[in-house]
Amino acid sequence: MTAEDLVAFDRAWGRLEAWLASQSPADHAALRAPATAGEIAELEERLGFALHPQLRRLLERRNGVAEPEPNSGPERGVFPAGGILPLGHRLISTTDIASMHKILVEVGEDNIESELWEEDDEDPAGHLHQCVPFALPNDGGVAFVDHRPGATYGQVLEMGIGSGDLEGTVWGTNLSEFVGAVADALETGTAFSYHWPITFEHSSGRTCIAWEVRAENAAPARFAEIAAAPAMQERPRWS
Repeated sequence: MTAEDLVAFDRAWGRLEAWLASQSPADHAALRAPATAGEIAELEERLGFALHPQLRRLLERRNGVAEPEPNSGPERGVFPAGGILPLGHRLISTTDIASMHKILVEVGEDNIESELWEEDDEDPAGHLHQCVPFALPNDGGVAFVDHRPGATYGQVLEMGIGSGDLEGTVWGTNLSEFVGAVADALETGTAFSYHWPITFEHSSGRTCIAWEVRAENAAPARFAEIAAAPAMQERPRWS
């Protein structure tokens, strides 16, 4: 990891934040303040190893996102600003990273002890103690940075542990590549893998980013073809 790698991350993150500020202010407002040096040091102490430099830089820029805002009217639900990453993943704070990592370690240990997983397997599931989560969706998945030494160090993966997805899906060789690809998708209205950026329009009129899974190279869905929830309408912003 070189200084140029951190510059690349800063450039990619700057693009993402600039897009949010101009095109999706509610999502931009959900970004939390940077983590302090003390918060990052405490996280590394709880993990037992140093953070990948680009993950450290992410936390130095933003310490996760705010919790979804509950609806203020009679309708139930939330206004889900902050789900800026594919599958609705939300950046998490240093405290939540440590807590989720502890859960991953326990899951890994239990499954290895039960001989459901193999520790020497190449899949990251056998090495969850070396996987540092940085974002969570609403479906039990997790996005993490691989901290295993070697060729996979720094890779960004998404894994649906509850669904048995033990191999995970590589979302980028590092965080700068991943964030840059997300910024590309938002700026151009094209897909990140099978994930298309769209806009949720809340009943209040406020909007925020959402992600829709579509077949590869599928055209953006028409508004009339998108199912609208009672408390929240979904409309494509890019077509």
